[in-house]
Amino acid sequence: MGETIKFQAHSVTDTHTDEPTIHYSTSSSGVSSYKNVGGKESLTSSGVTRATSRAKDAGVMIGGLSIHPDEVEDFLREIEGEQAEAEDETEQADDEVAESTAFEESANIVLNDLDKGDLANAVNLAVKGELNEDNIARAVSSLGLGDRDSAIEVGNNVIESLTESFEKLAQAEGMDKHTAWHAMMDWNRTEAGKAVQDWVATGGVDAERLKHAISEGLNAYGKPENEALVNVLKEDGYEVKRSQSGGLIIKGNGIADWMHWREFRNAYKQ
Repeated sequence: MGETIKFQAHSVTDTHTDEPTIHYSTSSSGVSSYKNVGGKESLTSSGVTRATSRAKDAGVMIGGLSIHPDEVEDFLREIEGEQAEAEDETEQADDEVAESTAFEESANIVLNDLDKGDLANAVNLAVKGELNEDNIARAVSSLGLGDRDSAIEVGNNVIESLTESFEKLAQAEGMDKHTAWHAMMDWNRTEAGKAVQDWVATGGVDAERLKHAISEGLNAYGKPENEALVNVLKEDGYEVKRSQSGGLIIKGNGIADWMHWREFRNAYKQ
């Protein structure tokens, strides 16, 4: 089988019956799961498999475990199956996380090949709103592309990939990418720039600092003095006014009571 499984009996119950229940445990990899095959119960949790055999004649020894001959094959097959299934689920979950958080592979290949100083400078220019075509071409100059148009095309492809990833983070906060970006920059351009730098440097995998910057930016964005936001909310059919404490409160479109901006925004978080 390629693996040695050792069992240890840790208790016996129902001794007053003709079929006492013997409880065994073994150290084994796996996740929390419960199975019952042919009267054999097994529970795997936190790397420990506990098994129960309700056999009147448990005479076959397997690594110290005495079970009924009819249960042996199913017993071992089930344990091996649980471990393989757990490994597959873990691998699949890791792949899904990586797919949902990281940039596209093609974008990461380009980012990894770029001069780190050029890349950091390009991010700073993007934060300042100064990433024009000339700056994009300079940012990818270390790739040695033949002409300016090719450099701009490659740079724009990377920017598009990053924009799509940023949009997912914004949508998770209940906002579109443009509002989230501007709110974050208005909140604290320095901290936002650092968050974007960290995000890009890790290929989009480490987004916690950026998520925090987006959230804080959007919280600060909701104020009565923000005419652009107030006008958009009114155009969408909401009533908007200043609260007694000076904050922004909203109701309408199914919201019966006045709701503060943070409460309103949280209602639309994913």
